[in-house]
Amino acid sequence: MANTKTTSAQTALDPGQRSPERRKRSLLDSAILEFSTYGIGGARVDRIAQRARTNKAMVYHYFGSKEDLYLAAMEDLYSGIREAEERLDLDPADPVGAMKALISFTFRYYIDNPAFIRMINTENLHGAVHLQAATGNMAGLNSSIVNKVSKIVESGVAQGIFRRVDPLDLYISISALGFTYVSNRHTLKILFGRELLAEDAVEARLSTITEMIMRYLAADGHHHLAIDR
Repeated sequence: MANTKTTSAQTALDPGQRSPERRKRSLLDSAILEFSTYGIGGARVDRIAQRARTNKAMVYHYFGSKEDLYLAAMEDLYSGIREAEERLDLDPADPVGAMKALISFTFRYYIDNPAFIRMINTENLHGAVHLQAATGNMAGLNSSIVNKVSKIVESGVAQGIFRRVDPLDLYISISALGFTYVSNRHTLKILFGRELLAEDAVEARLSTITEMIMRYLAADGHHHLAIDR
């Protein structure tokens, strides 16, 4: 599946897709916009259908219910970031370059996909009750990134430049340092008067995140890796 920047107009241009596939994709795109704007409680199926240029019956035909559509949208969002990560050239043989590439990708993905940020915030607000009800393989879907991080760390440890750390904890740290910056940008702008998504601010923040993570990872005597390369 595509990430949240893919639009129904883009998928409609693909002549290799059948009409039902295009319609379902369009409904998912519309649902992601709706749920990320209004939450699951405030979202309206009729708006989702209208935006996708179809009717409510098609929503229920493809997804069964509003709740099932919400879960499909959540899975699509997670699939989007995981598939984008799969396209990254993260060579474990170059653990420093691979880790810096992952840090940069993760931060910029959050910036480029605001619906991803908003829907995760909404789901956490509700205690992840909807994700708990998911019948799909969400855990399996999201285990791939932890495996990638683990391979990079193990390579760095073997080369004597990284210390051994928990790969899940490391990924949570990478995610948190970028996610909070993007999700809280509006309140931080009001409180501190800084436009956090200005190009120079984004570059400065990426540099900070990278240095923090690389210094945390560095084995004794290798702290220079935070700023080199």
